[in-house]
Amino acid sequence: MTERVYEFGGWGGKSVSSAIGIDPDSTGFVCALVKDSKAQAITRRFSVSQKGLSEFLCWVKAEGKPIVGIEGSHGQSRPMEKALREAGVIFHSFKPADTDKFRKAVLGQNKNNERDAESVARYALALEAQGKLEQYRRVWSADMELQLLTRRYESLSNQLTGEVNRLWKLLRYACPDLYLLLEGKNRETEQRGKVLKNQGILSLLISKADLGEWKVLSQSDMQEAMGGGNYKGRGELIAQLQGAAASFPSISAGIALVIGNSAQQIQRFKGEQRELVRMLDNLTKENLAVQCLKSRRGIATLTAAKMIAEIIDIRRFAREDSLACYSGLGMREHTTGTTTMMVPTRLFNHRLKDAFMTAARNVVLYDCDSHLAGYYRNLVKAGMQPLEATKRVARALVRVIFRELSALNKSKANDLKQERRKEGEGDMANGVTHGDQGRKSNISPSSQRVDKSKSIKKVKNSKAQVREQTGGEKYEKRGCRHAPVNGACLQEVYKERHDSTPLSRPVREVQDGPPRPRAILYNQDRV
Repeated sequence: MTERVYEFGGWGGKSVSSAIGIDPDSTGFVCALVKDSKAQAITRRFSVSQKGLSEFLCWVKAEGKPIVGIEGSHGQSRPMEKALREAGVIFHSFKPADTDKFRKAVLGQNKNNERDAESVARYALALEAQGKLEQYRRVWSADMELQLLTRRYESLSNQLTGEVNRLWKLLRYACPDLYLLLEGKNRETEQRGKVLKNQGILSLLISKADLGEWKVLSQSDMQEAMGGGNYKGRGELIAQLQGAAASFPSISAGIALVIGNSAQQIQRFKGEQRELVRMLDNLTKENLAVQCLKSRRGIATLTAAKMIAEIIDIRRFAREDSLACYSGLGMREHTTGTTTMMVPTRLFNHRLKDAFMTAARNVVLYDCDSHLAGYYRNLVKAGMQPLEATKRVARALVRVIFRELSALNKSKANDLKQERRKEGEGDMANGVTHGDQGRKSNISPSSQRVDKSKSIKKVKNSKAQVREQTGGEKYEKRGCRHAPVNGACLQEVYKERHDSTPLSRPVREVQDGPPRPRAILYNQDRV
């Protein structure tokens, strides 16, 4: 087994040829320690309690610096992932399908938790021997609090839509006249289709679920049942309800109970959504990425927080095309036979795509003077469907957001680098190494460029003097305008101009006579 060297922080060492495989379940997890590819595995079981996780970390650190592999990601393995991150232990995650194939090929068909954990450990050792383990290392971690809040809001929105649709069907069955009135399909009244989300109507359905009692309610009684307050349009709505209440039939107690509970459920969903938005406002006050997105008109707290929660870290994406494909707004190349075409991506983050589409619609509506809104109007004017035009705007918005977040990340990295330099630390303390293959840090390295170019005036003077010394003869080969015929003359010219600094590359000697093909003179100024 080859030696394994880690260069990540303080975790790692040389001559490490052991691995720990973890197979999580609902109550705990089974660990298998393999110290050699041919040695027998040592298995232990730990609980997901705080005490069990502490014992697990002590056991891992007591074994030195082994490879830690987990079957699966997120889900049941989240408690171990959180404990390992806090302890600074590097771990790798493998797909269950890959470890299952490896187990069947190496350990046999029999399956249990111990064999699964052992197969994870041996699979990690096999990948390490092939030099392919690094791609499975877990580097980025999502902001769980932000992600849970935004996903909870999305779940509430879906439940709210389903409950509103069920209430519409129930009102259509119990009282068709009220259904037509609220839906806006009655010719004698004018109402919006989203009136069931109105707080006054919901309060009225909760307090007076028996629709037959509405015909005896006075205007003040109905206004009090709707929560009080003289809001805009409330008086007109009450007048329309009183005019149509004479034809409302009495309903049974069971249907009235279901209507009241459904309206109460809708009201509860809306209240929880308002609490989530307030919590997101408080949490993201110091989040620079969220505040950067909120500075654009049309993107509020909820959409900005959802984008950041699903993107996790902009450094995960090498370019904006990668982010577009991850969000389902990019195209990929599909080849069949001699035909090559661009097709939409099928595997993408649906939540992130919804966030970009929502942001694109809001930018078009509320930022009419922006170039994105003008781009949308031009597409629609050219005959494109509004939905397809919105997708194009969302794709352009991906490019803009990628640039803004990348610039913000670079500025943060530069600030951190300057702070650590003030403390007396070097570049290696910041994790900056040259070369993509040698980079083992989460912070992308910034290339230290040195300007080796000379001034244009100096180069032109050098070329003019060379042409004067060589008689101005032109070089006949295509692609080169002037070249001296005699190399000795060129040496004299550069000896006069560069007595103190020798040439970085020797000048190739050119014999007298017609120039040979591909006879190019190399010097420091590339004359």
